Amino acid sequence: MFTSKFQDWVRAQARKLVPLLRVFGLTPNMLTMIGLVITAASAVLIADGHFVAGGLVLLLAAVFDILDGAVARVTGKVYRYGAFLDSTTDRYAEGFTYIALLYYYVATAHKTVEPVLVIAALNGSLLVSYVRARAQSLGFVCDGGLLARPERVVLTVLGLLWPDKLLLPVLWVLALLTNLTAVQRIWFVWRQSRQTAPAD
Repeated sequence: MFTSKFQDWVRAQARKLVPLLRVFGLTPNMLTMIGLVITAASAVLIADGHFVAGGLVLLLAAVFDILDGAVARVTGKVYRYGAFLDSTTDRYAEGFTYIALLYYYVATAHKTVEPVLVIAALNGSLLVSYVRARAQSLGFVCDGGLLARPERVVLTVLGLLWPDKLLLPVLWVLALLTNLTAVQRIWFVWRQSRQTAPAD
């Protein structure tokens, strides 16, 4: 996970843009959907093999992903549906990127290892989010782990910006560490369940 200091710095920078966004009447949910549309545009570029352009557009989408939360907190519009929509669109956004990479490698580059890594990374990413959501629905705390969404986005962008040198290593890291992160979170929940289990 990114350090709390870095997260605080990112949020502070995002809050500086909130007054401008309010002038245009952009709500947190609107920013969430704009970010998803931009991610879809990035996926089209990636699927066509324009990795660097796709990476830059994906970076822009990440900015909107940060801004929606900042606007919600500053304007006091922190609603349960907004949190639900944000989490749901995050899953779609990751799916767009991975599916675009899968399409490129299978239909265009005719690769074999890369598609397997993409599928493994997608599976791990979805599991990381699912484990957290399911755990929280049962009253457990389930944060942390090696590779949460911010780290996954940063790694993906880095791989796309330097595809010849970094994309394959990034896919290996994502394939392995997303699934390891899911296992970590399962272990976190198991420890909590042991602490709260009734004594014999």
